[in-house]
Amino acid sequence: MSSEYLKPMLDVGSPRVFNCNVITRQIVAADPDAQVFFANKPMNRLVLIKDAVPDSESRGMTSGIGTKLYFPFNENDIYEGGRTIFLHDKNVERAFADNFGEGAIKPSALAADMRTLRILDRLPSMDPFLMKDALRNEGIEANPAYFEVGKELWNEIETYILRSFEPLVKAAYPDTSATSDEKARMLVQKIWEGRDLDTLRPLAAAFQLPKGQELEIFAAWKGINFYAFQFERAKPLMIDMLTWLKDLSIPVGAVSNAERAEMKADLDTSRNRLLGEWQLADGIIRDYQTSYDKLFRQKIGSGDFLAFLKKSNKAYWDIGNALGKTGHASYCWDVLSKRYPGRKLPWEQLCEIMQLLGKIFKVDKKPATAVSW
Repeated sequence: MSSEYLKPMLDVGSPRVFNCNVITRQIVAADPDAQVFFANKPMNRLVLIKDAVPDSESRGMTSGIGTKLYFPFNENDIYEGGRTIFLHDKNVERAFADNFGEGAIKPSALAADMRTLRILDRLPSMDPFLMKDALRNEGIEANPAYFEVGKELWNEIETYILRSFEPLVKAAYPDTSATSDEKARMLVQKIWEGRDLDTLRPLAAAFQLPKGQELEIFAAWKGINFYAFQFERAKPLMIDMLTWLKDLSIPVGAVSNAERAEMKADLDTSRNRLLGEWQLADGIIRDYQTSYDKLFRQKIGSGDFLAFLKKSNKAYWDIGNALGKTGHASYCWDVLSKRYPGRKLPWEQLCEIMQLLGKIFKVDKKPATAVSW
């Protein structure tokens, strides 16, 4: 894939990508003394990518989504290509030495950097809001320049999520006294932070959450609310892309009939998978909202909502993966097609977009340690 078309695959704007390399170079160019993301400076050359784990490697994993570390061949131009390895690979620390050189990584700082990576590995996508929030809740205050979340947007997302928590707390503690209101605000904040199980245990018991899974469920619920917020923001661009794909045709005579048939089949596969992922996300949000409304608005029963909470961790990973894929695809498509009037692309550029969509929606079957982009 040419560097022109590799660029959007690694860009900062994709929800599946954390381009630590480019962001770090921008930060250091503005302030050489600025705080960088990783304690080991060579690790700031990395790009982190959420990707499907091949079936042969996903046994025993919570989900089929992993975090790839992309080592660029040229740290000053990452779009020339690079090598990747999944974070869960047993040889990942060896890969640091192979790519950065023996002695380049300080063992004293590696533990902290690996902790940061594993926190991010627990996320279904690399959305800046989720990354910043996850690190902050673990006591890691990264340079805010790494996260493209303005204060206004952060507050909008935070308010949206916190409002969804309030009815649950008030249902568990119906007393309307000032003391109860204060306790409710404290519990809502504790749900947000997701660390203090002792404080949250009575609330978890009131909603019959399985023991040992309480914090995981609260975190998943919070994440689902974030993705519901993102779903609405992403909808206009997704509708445009699906319409474009629906109307797209491969011109007769551009290639042989056999090649045209193969390309059409690949295009149909990518289009159907894109639509399927979007519909999966939509279905999860609808199930959640319906069960939530039944309990807190219509007040006709808690069964559906409690059932949803108990399976919320799977729903969280499913919706995060689905919106990560669709967001990645729509971002790349938008970047590559908007330069042409009416998004009518020349044949060569159309082929590149079809190849790119195929890469996003097909599991990489190559060994994870030997992938070159």
